[in-house]
Amino acid sequence: MHLLTATRGEAGTIGISASLGRQELAVIREAELVAACAALGILPPEILTLPDYGLFRLDEETLLRPIVRKIRSVRPDIIMSFHSDGISGHLDHRTVATRAHRAFDVAADPAVWPYLGSSFAVQRFWAYSIPESRARRVTTRKLYAVPDDSVDATLDVRAYVNAKRAAVAAHASQKPFIDRLEKDLGGLDDYWAEESFVLAATRVPLTGPRPVNDLFEGLSPDGEDSDA
Repeated sequence: MHLLTATRGEAGTIGISASLGRQELAVIREAELVAACAALGILPPEILTLPDYGLFRLDEETLLRPIVRKIRSVRPDIIMSFHSDGISGHLDHRTVATRAHRAFDVAADPAVWPYLGSSFAVQRFWAYSIPESRARRVTTRKLYAVPDDSVDATLDVRAYVNAKRAAVAAHASQKPFIDRLEKDLGGLDDYWAEESFVLAATRVPLTGPRPVNDLFEGLSPDGEDSDA
């Protein structure tokens, strides 16, 4: 599993973040992300160090090119990003989702930026989403949800809740938000037991009834270099 992150999170304002300088916070947030990846058992993140809360001001290619390069290097079966509204509505999140969607097409075109690697067609692009029925349970902040009947995949991840909790705990600088959410919901284990996705783009149609319970449903591995 590969994680590409656009920024170091230096513009954060949650908890102690508001009292720290941007460079100091960037160092902290980067270390937290590395620790979270370790807790989840995935590879360390690749961080592009683009300006936090400034992605939406950049020209399209500045973020699009490294995403295309990463796709062509890793050659994954699937990619995933935020839903188009960014879950929280954050402009950077929405920008990342838009650029990832565009990269799904561009990475497959051999005529575009061949110096970034051989073209590669990802089989599916999944958008991480929160169904309206779950979003309504959260009252401490607005979540940009999707209609329940638009969800294309729902995964039962209760076996991984402890790993998820450890990964979230690694982001200590954002603990006040998690504390508020946990109090709001009366505990997080049940809320974290499922993850939902909308199929943003695909080259291989889903064959099972929606929502499927496997993001790779119906896919044929493209070879030993394929990955998520």
